[in-house]
Amino acid sequence: MEQTPARPVLAVVTGVEEYQTRLLRGIGAGLVPHGVPLLVHANDPSVNSVPPLLRRLLHAGGFSGIVTAPGVTTEEERQLIELLDTLDLPVVHIGQDVPDAITVHADNVAGMRALMAHLLDECGARNPAMVRGMAHQPDAATREQVFRDELRRRGISVQEELIVDGRSTYDHAYEATRALFGEHRDIDVVVAVNDSSAFGVLDALTDMGYEVPADVMVTGFDDDPAAALHWPGLTTIDQDVEGQGRLAAALLMEEITGHRADRGRVVPSRLVVRGSTQPGGDRGGDRLAEAHAMNRAIQGHVAARDAVLGLNRVMNRCRSMDRVATALASRLDNLGIRRCFLAVYESVGSEIPVTGERARLILDYRDGKTTPVDDEVFPTHQLLPEPLRTELQQGMIVLQPLSGLDRDLGYVLYEQVRGVTRVAEALRHDLSRTLDSVASTQSLEDHAATLEALVAQRTQELKRANAELQRSLMVDGLTRIANRIAFERHLEAQWKELDGRELALLILDVDLFKAYNDRYGHVHGDEALKIVASCLQESARHPGDLATRYGGEEFAVVLPDSGVEAASAVATRFRALLAEAAIPHSASSVAPVVTASIGIAVARVRPGLSLAVVVNAADQALYRAKALGRNRIAFADRI
Repeated sequence: MEQTPARPVLAVVTGVEEYQTRLLRGIGAGLVPHGVPLLVHANDPSVNSVPPLLRRLLHAGGFSGIVTAPGVTTEEERQLIELLDTLDLPVVHIGQDVPDAITVHADNVAGMRALMAHLLDECGARNPAMVRGMAHQPDAATREQVFRDELRRRGISVQEELIVDGRSTYDHAYEATRALFGEHRDIDVVVAVNDSSAFGVLDALTDMGYEVPADVMVTGFDDDPAAALHWPGLTTIDQDVEGQGRLAAALLMEEITGHRADRGRVVPSRLVVRGSTQPGGDRGGDRLAEAHAMNRAIQGHVAARDAVLGLNRVMNRCRSMDRVATALASRLDNLGIRRCFLAVYESVGSEIPVTGERARLILDYRDGKTTPVDDEVFPTHQLLPEPLRTELQQGMIVLQPLSGLDRDLGYVLYEQVRGVTRVAEALRHDLSRTLDSVASTQSLEDHAATLEALVAQRTQELKRANAELQRSLMVDGLTRIANRIAFERHLEAQWKELDGRELALLILDVDLFKAYNDRYGHVHGDEALKIVASCLQESARHPGDLATRYGGEEFAVVLPDSGVEAASAVATRFRALLAEAAIPHSASSVAPVVTASIGIAVARVRPGLSLAVVVNAADQALYRAKALGRNRIAFADRI
């Protein structure tokens, strides 16, 4: 009987969205009969190079073969292919054109021809637009070429102004569609390069008042599970993503076991017609089943969103590495994760430069339980300490590197058995941000402790370090302006000093921020809050003024020695800066951009008047601003 290697196969993907998840499911299924485990390295989509951890893993060896999926940029793909060329390992590339290599593609040509025949011959489309993908990706380029060829074959001219860049993402496709239909209103169909882009097109058209398919037809490519649950259902091409993964695994196993595999293989595609191209395209007899499926999907989406929000909340309260591990473990079951190992690089949180060569484990979570970990460091190319390395030989496990703005922090290994598809992005974002914040605080604390030992010689430096540490504890981790602790201390101090003089307090709330998060996601939500904070900071200009993040999407400004006129000037200045920032908010019923409601209270400080009265008055004014329609300023009666 032929022996198959026990060493794992390494799959390299960029992000773990629905496409990558189905691809990995197929690869894993193809490896199971051979008893070969699968390790998935999930590259950060925002990093345009091969991560250092991946380089260390590949140079260390230990894999029986490699499978790669398309990257976000040409440079990322080029670097990885060059690195793999230096290794003596079987490699299969999915969705990429690599000379003399084993490749797997969907049948983009047949799929797009069937789609265009449906649109042009059956539905009678004559003025089509296209939202194209990333130019360097062969699949996207082929789909665009077939789109052009099929129009020319029927004598229909290709209008270049109707072919716009969507970069294969929801957000870019949404914005591109709004811009396109702002200038061209006679388009009868929009062909999107993939389903994610098509969902952006559908939402943009709906927000602009178009009906699909009565006014405009829309198609995608991928047959994402959400395509059948959208209303109307999305006409698309099923490119059998799982089948591509299974075929890639089969070809890789042929190479591993000494058989020469075919160099280029194509997986058949098929047209799936739904309601986005023809009324009644969704089969009437299945409506009840589809409604139940949509209901289950919505419930799953809400549960997934709550799970990710829960992770975000517990991470925000972490002030130590141990607390990060405990908080993460408390949310893993909600995220559908059965196994999870969190490792931080040696020297993270200290003044010693981080090399990434060695790490220590801070979380060992398996089947709902955490196991105590020791403080020993181990080589990162092993991924886990020696006693736990057998975990890499079981099923499929995802490796997600973690990094801050300017440093690598560590990595998380996890096996997800159910729940939200985008858990990789949530883990990467929340863990990276929290570990970076904790490491910064620890670094300051370590620095302060070192200086304390030298207090006799370096008293002044110690004072500066302790002051910096105190400031860091009063700064909001996300927006980098003062936090609620700083707000309360500053307000109390000013109240004591201003006897007989005026003090103004602004409390503001970002309008419909939950709807913003639901539409754009929490990463964009965080960026929006940073911009709001920057506008507020710039508006409060006097030395004693303090702009703070009060909590969530709520902010506050303390204005000592200020009356109604000064407070109104600050609020007006802030609203002008926020309007100039023009953060898109298509889910708002108030304006197409992010806005804020502001409550202002002004009081003359005097004995017998409590701070709570002033804060409550500003809060009530804020509620009145919201009740009057949001995006406005409301004043409390002078106190």
